[in-house]
Amino acid sequence: MTFVVFVYMLPSMERDLDNYLIQWAKERHRKPLLLRGARQTGKSYAVEKLGSKFSSFVCINFEKNPALGSLFYQDLDPKRIIREIAAFYEQDISPGQTLLFFDEIQNCPEAVTALRYFYEEIPRLHVAGAGSLLEFELSRISVPVGRVEFVYVRPFTFIEFIKALGKDILAQQIAEYNLLNVSGDLIHKKILALLRDYLFVGGMPGVLKRFIEDNSYLSASDEQENILSAYRVDFNKYCGRAGTEHISRMFEIAPKVVGRKVTYSKIDPDAKAQQIKNAINLLEKAHILIKVKATSGAGVPLAAGASEKRYKLVFLDVGLMQRLMGTRYREWSNNENLVSAHTGAIAEQFVGQELVSLEGINRNPGLYYWDRATRSSTAEIDYLTTVHGKVVPVEVKASAFGHLKSLHFFLSKYTSVPFGIKASEQNFARSGKIIAVPLYSVIRIGHILDSL
Repeated sequence: MTFVVFVYMLPSMERDLDNYLIQWAKERHRKPLLLRGARQTGKSYAVEKLGSKFSSFVCINFEKNPALGSLFYQDLDPKRIIREIAAFYEQDISPGQTLLFFDEIQNCPEAVTALRYFYEEIPRLHVAGAGSLLEFELSRISVPVGRVEFVYVRPFTFIEFIKALGKDILAQQIAEYNLLNVSGDLIHKKILALLRDYLFVGGMPGVLKRFIEDNSYLSASDEQENILSAYRVDFNKYCGRAGTEHISRMFEIAPKVVGRKVTYSKIDPDAKAQQIKNAINLLEKAHILIKVKATSGAGVPLAAGASEKRYKLVFLDVGLMQRLMGTRYREWSNNENLVSAHTGAIAEQFVGQELVSLEGINRNPGLYYWDRATRSSTAEIDYLTTVHGKVVPVEVKASAFGHLKSLHFFLSKYTSVPFGIKASEQNFARSGKIIAVPLYSVIRIGHILDSL
């Protein structure tokens, strides 16, 4: 069998996060920035990239240099702290000219608390912090709410992925898609070919970089394995060695249950429900898992009707998910239908990732789904999201319009819902209140609905 391997240019690795940070740096009344997210999603790299635009950039890594935490033990006076940092690095720190970065800040909780005093006493100084396991520390300390700005760093979206491949024109094509501006099948199939690559490679920055530089799916898989190994090493930091066994079990099995309602007994029959629940909660706190909570769908906000007990799961990254499932590219390339691959879980994972990014990087929105179970019938909508203050149901399907029984039922039950979305490999189409969009356009739902 002959495989076609695209020849890609070296990456520029531009992403929406970069533009956000540049705008933050220009803000007159900005707050210190805390970047949150899973390990190796590009937090530190993004800040270092921003630092290259300043006259000076000073980075304190509390993991590499834990002794520097002592700078915050005496007191949290920001002026004293800056003087001592400047003396230690023999480098001037000037408000308005210097970007001061506290990396792996979770290893120095006092530095997190100190951010409020940087904001109050030296507001012109650009200060940012980031950490791989920051969430665990934030739950134990007093967070300076209102004096710190949070940014959530996630894997590259599909549009960012194809931009990194040098496919800017195709990315623009997706950005401009709507029902009045639909590309023909030739362009549609070309984008689907790129989507197939994304669903295997994923959006982790290090994996994408290796994929582009080596022009190799094998290199991408190797880097995915490196990241997964780093995650496994972190498990004993979540709650100590006592719970590592259950966290490891949940980590390995999570990709296999994406899109299914979580039933603790099916995940691990030998473990107690509370042990599995705790493992899921810890992996969620580490941003490796995302809960998709069942909600009533009656209106916004969706969180108001959400259940804490009934939920599905989405993994951090579709590429890492494929690697954990042991997928090889030769096997993946033989899947004729992306939606049906792994019983639809891969497509549902992708749509979940895109919907998380839909809200922007300064929010950590939830994911929701809807279901209805009776003795005579069941109905389920893969995702519910909101667009312009309205609930919008999203189904990930390969079927024709007439087979979307759950979506038709939902639209008839909630007449105030303007439209339903069917995401598949098909090109744009419309049938009554149901709009069919290609998988790669889910992130543009708002723009598409504006064109109606």
